[in-house]
Amino acid sequence: MLHSVADAGLLDVNGTLIAEVIAFILMVLILAKWVYPPIMRVATQREKQIEDGVRAAEEAKSRLESVQAQVTQTLSEARDQARDITGRAHREAVVEAEEVRTKARGDADAVIQRAQSEIAAERDRAIQDLRNEVGALVVDAASRVIGETLDQGAHQRLIDEALEDVRDGGHRTASRN
Repeated sequence: MLHSVADAGLLDVNGTLIAEVIAFILMVLILAKWVYPPIMRVATQREKQIEDGVRAAEEAKSRLESVQAQVTQTLSEARDQARDITGRAHREAVVEAEEVRTKARGDADAVIQRAQSEIAAERDRAIQDLRNEVGALVVDAASRVIGETLDQGAHQRLIDEALEDVRDGGHRTASRN
């Protein structure tokens, strides 16, 4: 046996080689008929899924870019609108402040007019009271003059006393009477 193995060469055709070749061919045919087609279908399906995934990723990327462009445009429009609203609000605030100032000036002028009217009325009352007081003093002085002699000195003294009473607010006349 040792010898027969050593005598056999690599390319010696014997029964086992033929059986191995037939088994190999049968296996290739069996694999080609029943194993490779499902493997190829699975590989083809997998390849198609990968292609679909790549295509979906590209579509998602393009949609993302589109959405990002829309978001950028929307943000720009929102900023513009915010600037417009802020500007409009500022202009309205300025107009409103001016209206408030104008109304306040009008109110202040009305208060000043009322105060001036009240001061004028009070002045007129004070003048009237002073006239009444002076009239009473003149009547008092005249009654004294008539009651006393009409010499020049007495006349001057009564005028001075009447003027002094006017300066003092009528206190001397009230104390005499």
